Amino acid sequence: MKYKKNKFLIFFLVNIFLLLIITLLAIPATKFLSKINLNDNEFVKEQKIINPKASSPQIIERTMSINFVAEVDSALKWKLKTLEDNIILKIGENKIISYEGKNLSDRIITATADFTISPETILPYLIKTECFCFTEQTLKPGETQIFTMVFYLDPSLDTDWYFDDLKELVFTYKFREYKS
Repeated sequence: MKYKKNKFLIFFLVNIFLLLIITLLAIPATKFLSKINLNDNEFVKEQKIINPKASSPQIIERTMSINFVAEVDSALKWKLKTLEDNIILKIGENKIISYEGKNLSDRIITATADFTISPETILPYLIKTECFCFTEQTLKPGETQIFTMVFYLDPSLDTDWYFDDLKELVFTYKFREYKS
């Protein structure tokens, strides 16, 4: 019987010790998590542009061909087109791209743009400093508006061996009606 009591006591003390270690290890994690700024998260509703004047730290000679695609959800009565279908861009170079949207309906419509990039793995290197996709866009019946995006490709892309042979990207914006 005494053996069972000692075994239980040892088990109990080991568990308390492990809980203490886990608690001590969690303290640095909570300090890190408290520094996360959700306002700069692309999934946060009504995101604000943090620094619209941000620019690349350097421009390098390597170039990338970028194709722009404009799409509209079939339920949205808008027309969307790119003002430039393709550009050749130096990595690190700031670029402003414009899209033209037109409301073809007889009512006011608010829409949002979903962004996709191909290949998707390049996304960490795409720095959008300003984009119409950050907020909802409202057009009156028959109204036409120019939507702009300001971006650059981070020069550290050139040091990633995975993208050594990459020469072309596709940016796609697809508008759909915003339902609150």
